[in-house]
This record gives sequence, C-alpha cells and structure tokens, in this order.
Amino acid sequence: MTDVLILIGKSKNTLGLTATATALQRSLQKQGFSVVSEPQRGNMQEAAAEARAALLHTGARALFTVGYSLSTQVAKDWLTKGTTQQVLVAVTPDVPGNADSVYGSALQNLEMVVRVCDLLLVADELSRSLVEYRVAGAAGSTGLVDDLRSCIRLLNQQVQSVEPRKILVSGHDFRFAAEVVRMLQSTPGVQVRLQKWDLDTATPANTAAVKADMAWADTVFCEWAGRQAVWYSQHLPTGKRLVVRLHGFESNATWIGELDFSRVNQLIAVSNFYRKQLVKRHGWDEGKVSVIGNSVTFDAFTRPKDDEARFHLGMLGYTPLLKRPQVAVEILRYLVQQDDRFVLHLRGRAPWNFSWVWNRKVQEADAYRTLFEMIGADPVLRQHVVFEQPGANVESWFTKIGWVLSLSHRETFHLAAAEGMASGAVPVFLRRKGVTSIFSNRWVFDSPDEIARYIAMTAPHELWNHESGVARAYASRFDFATVTDAWVQALLGEGNVRNV
Repeated sequence: MTDVLILIGKSKNTLGLTATATALQRSLQKQGFSVVSEPQRGNMQEAAAEARAALLHTGARALFTVGYSLSTQVAKDWLTKGTTQQVLVAVTPDVPGNADSVYGSALQNLEMVVRVCDLLLVADELSRSLVEYRVAGAAGSTGLVDDLRSCIRLLNQQVQSVEPRKILVSGHDFRFAAEVVRMLQSTPGVQVRLQKWDLDTATPANTAAVKADMAWADTVFCEWAGRQAVWYSQHLPTGKRLVVRLHGFESNATWIGELDFSRVNQLIAVSNFYRKQLVKRHGWDEGKVSVIGNSVTFDAFTRPKDDEARFHLGMLGYTPLLKRPQVAVEILRYLVQQDDRFVLHLRGRAPWNFSWVWNRKVQEADAYRTLFEMIGADPVLRQHVVFEQPGANVESWFTKIGWVLSLSHRETFHLAAAEGMASGAVPVFLRRKGVTSIFSNRWVFDSPDEIARYIAMTAPHELWNHESGVARAYASRFDFATVTDAWVQALLGEGNVRNV
C-alpha cells in the first residue's frame, strides 16, 4: 500500500514545483514511507477529479498537493463534495505575493485551503509568519517545506490508525453492481464480502451467517431495495452505515413501506425521475436520496460490428412482460416483410426461471405462452426470432447487434440500452416517463409503427453508420469513470453524494 501520493501542479514555475516535490519524496522515503509522485496532467478545472482518481488508483493514505493553484482546486473540491479519509498536505512555495503581503484573492483561497488541509507547507520562515498573521486558521497548522517533523508525526499517526474498511454487498443479483464491486475490491485498504439474499426471502435463510457478516461490516450496501434492505434497516446496529440502491421496480413492491428510512444513511436512485418519485410517494428525506446513474465499462464495448449487424435487433432481457417482447416481435414482423435479412435476438432468462412471474402472475405467464405459441406457429417468425441464454459475454454478443430495443413500460435508465449504445448499436425507445431525461429524444418514438419504419428506413443505408457513431458518442457519458467519485463517497465516505 502506498503511504504518500505527491501530485505536482502546473504553474509558471513547474520546474521549481517539481524540484520541491523531488526533495519531499526523498525526505519521506528516508523516513521509511512509500511514496508515489505524479505530475498534474489535465487543466486546472480537471485537477480535483484527477487527484481523487489518483488517490483511488494508488490507495495512498496521504495526498501532498504541490503548488498553490492545485492546492486551491483540491481544497475547493473537498469542501464541495466532502473530504476523504486521507491526510491532505498543501505545499505552496509559490503563493502569490511578496515579502510584505499575500496578494488579495490568495488570502481567501489560502483560508479555504487551511480549512480543508491537515498541514500547509510554505517556502520559508518569512512566508510562514506572513501566512499565519494574515490567513485565518493558519496559526499552528503551517510548516516549512524543508522541515518535515510535524508532517512526519502526522503521517505516522495516519499509518498507525488506518483500519481496513469492510463493505458487505447484499442482494439477489449483482450484475448491475459489477463495476462497483470491482472498484471496491481493487481499492487498497478495503475488504469486500458478497452476500446472496433471495428476492422473495423476508428473513435470512441462515440467520447466524447473516449476523456474522453484519457484525464484520462497517457499511452494508444493499444492491436493490429488496427485502434484505428492509431487514437491515430494522436490525443493523447503530454506528454502522446502510446504503441502499433502488433500481425502479422496488418502489412499487409490497415490502418497501416496511423500510425504516430513519436507519438508511443514503438511498441511491438510478435517475432523477425515480428520485423525485420516491421522495413524493414515500415522504423520504430528500437530503438522503441521491442519484448515481447506471454505468458501463465503455472501452469493453469498443469492438468492430459484424457486417450484417445493421439487420439484427437485440433485446437484452425479455422478462418480466413490462419489457414488452411481444412488441419487439411485431416490429420484427413488419421489418421482415420489407427485408428478410432482419433477425430479432431475445437474450436472457426465460420467464419460467422467475418464480414470481411464472407461479404467481397467472395472466403474465399465459401471455408468455401465447407469445411462444405464436412464434412457433409462424414459419417466418420461427426463422427470424432467436432465443439466447444469458452469460458473461455480453460485449461479444453486441458485436452482432445493430439495434438495441428498449420498449419497457416504465424503465428510465435502461442499462441494456446504454451497453448497446456503447457498442455502436442504435437504440430505439418507446416513449415513457423519465426516458428523455437520460437518453436523447433523437431515438424516442411514440409507437411501435414509428420504430419499425425508422429501422426499415435506416438499416440498409449509410445513415445507419452515422446513427451508430452518434449513439456510441452519446454513450460515453455513461462510462463508469464518470461516477467513480460518487461511489467512493457513497460507500467509503461519510456523507451523501451529489447527484451525478
């Protein structure tokens, strides 16, 4: 594990800052600390995000920001988004001013830096006297770049006091949390346990094992606001954090009213539409309901498309019936009449694999039987509808898919659509509440007939290539890198995150 990350800022005297950072690194390494030094790569507007990403990547216990401008940007970010657990040392040998004064705006910026950082290091005794005299709060927390005794005491305390963070992830299905789990598992100083909890189970199948997991964890993260979230809200001891992610359907579930929201530290909705709906419907404290959108590993979907992909429609997940696979089949029926190269791929678990669909919803089960019988009885549909099992190779699967269908009654942030777009598949959405706030109105239609005509008009021509490129560019906003900071704050921080 890295003890210290030194981030070297940009300035008119970058060489001087680099020399300061090099001297710091040597001094700290002589004291036995492991040190990583990196230059600031982006512009100042990107500096704070770069610092958080570097901390996550290195797992450092302390951050040294070398340079007045960089230190100011990081301090502003930590005041706005919340501090991290790391020690922050601001190294500012380049404070604007002269031997008699610190220039105007620098005073306010240094006051902000002092509020956030654990220690401020300046160039010499004259600078320290001036800063301590002029900057509120600086007295007693300002040191010298070439005298690291106070800094070393601070670092020793941090190294000795750091305990591993223990995160328990509980849920019936972790496929939407894969990136979050990988991020946690790759973060130094963080331990993760996964706990499978069946959606239909109100109480633990193995109470002793669940209580042991609960005793071990600092934070319980309930992926899906299922019955396990209700149980933890009623049984989690005081002092442990409870974070719950609600995807959508749980808002209408019979058990959601039993959730003790006073015990939830943070509830994460996947869209602002759901956030507003949850606060209004359940009367929950909106200060504890945040938005972190669904995300994809964007680069993993960067693969060339098959030559015939533009004629292949994909529906990733066709259960429950609210996803409307029957509408997808009707769209295909129209398209095949125009061009027999069109194929519909229905990938996912069949409805009889979901007991709550097949055994409890008689009308829905009957609707699926009718759909399957219709496909089986129609020789054209039999040749053009392909059922495929789910699996881990979704990125490869999308190489043959040129259109991703999102026909649901109520899904707002449809992850399969985002994944398809990242692969270059063109999305089509049936209009529903909340969808245009996430996905461009460009691909939202009022009826299946409009969708069918759009696909028929676009697929055979160069227009499909253009739309594919636009869709992929749009999907870059869903990359997991855009929400990493929010997840770190939600699961490893102490407060609530801003909506992202």
